[in-house]
Amino acid sequence: MQRFEIIVIIFLAFVLLQKCKKELTTEGSRQFSIRVVATDTSFVTRQIGNTKRVAGAELELHSVNYSISYKAVTDSDGVALISNIIPDIYNCSAKKDYSREIVKEYIGLQESITLVGTVSSVALSDPGDSLQILLKPVFASNLVISEIYYNGAPPPPPYYYHDQFTEIYNNSSDTVYLDGYAIGDASYSSRGDPQYLHCVHLYQFPGGGHDYPIPPGGIKIIAQDAIDHTEYDSSSIDLSRADFEYYNHLSNDVDGPNAVNMIQIHHKYGYDFLYSVMNDAIVLFKLEKSDTLWQYDDFNEILVPISKAVDGVEYKEDLTEYEYKHLPDEIDAGITGGSPAYKGKSIARRILNIVNGQIILMDHNNSSLDFQVIDKPTPGWIE
Repeated sequence: MQRFEIIVIIFLAFVLLQKCKKELTTEGSRQFSIRVVATDTSFVTRQIGNTKRVAGAELELHSVNYSISYKAVTDSDGVALISNIIPDIYNCSAKKDYSREIVKEYIGLQESITLVGTVSSVALSDPGDSLQILLKPVFASNLVISEIYYNGAPPPPPYYYHDQFTEIYNNSSDTVYLDGYAIGDASYSSRGDPQYLHCVHLYQFPGGGHDYPIPPGGIKIIAQDAIDHTEYDSSSIDLSRADFEYYNHLSNDVDGPNAVNMIQIHHKYGYDFLYSVMNDAIVLFKLEKSDTLWQYDDFNEILVPISKAVDGVEYKEDLTEYEYKHLPDEIDAGITGGSPAYKGKSIARRILNIVNGQIILMDHNNSSLDFQVIDKPTPGWIE
């Protein structure tokens, strides 16, 4: 047998093995039911319903290996029975919205309240298994990260990642000024630090306070390089009209002529502010003018107080790796992504509703709930 034929046979065997890993075995196809209980850890449900159990909570169980989702709603006792479950590792989420009218009547506040809870990487394999999901209130931000394109353009040519961008959206009914806000990427060193996020890079929006407004429903794009990337890769995108750009003046970085350069506060390495094409955590901060004296960890990462985080999104290629999360749950209790690198895919925030003609995006501080994977990046558009 020729060497080439042997290589082909080995390759086909490898492909078949990988395919079989994702197919349901006889054991894996066995179905059963589980009981899920939703419990509020705050005062909200107790004041509204005189109980900790959350009735009408929307549940979703997502099978990690088989990409199957199960949805249910808890009954008046805060319990749901979910049927036809197959053995696997699951990420589980729960959400309950209390309207402004209900909150005003029972609590006296002039705002709606959303409760959110998650259980991550839990093994379900037996009818005796059950889940308790603990929920707590989350409060929406005025500015949110509405899209992150990090995945890299599909070949050919291979490994083109200079077209990354972050999109910021004004989810409120008031004009917000970007002056003083900043964007950083939190590393795994942040895990377990109750006070600081450890950022590899930190770039700040310029302005004196009222120079860069975003009106209600407005969008701003921050590009790695604010150029037309289709000139270098036909499968890429045009970012020549991006509003801002991460320009590293200490390297031979490309300086797009139409975008405003972000202020470099910290740049650990690389010729540009590069997002990982596999795993990263992008955070929007609100800094004060007094934030000029910074501390650094032993890995030359800048320490930014968690209290200054406005919004954060964590993505991973492997959605089971909750134990390796960078962000604490109060910033992002979930993970989004799940796509192999260089597929040209993007992650975008889901639409909650439309109020007076303005799109309102989901903001539960949980990217597993709030974000979806889209086939192509859509800079400047909400879909």
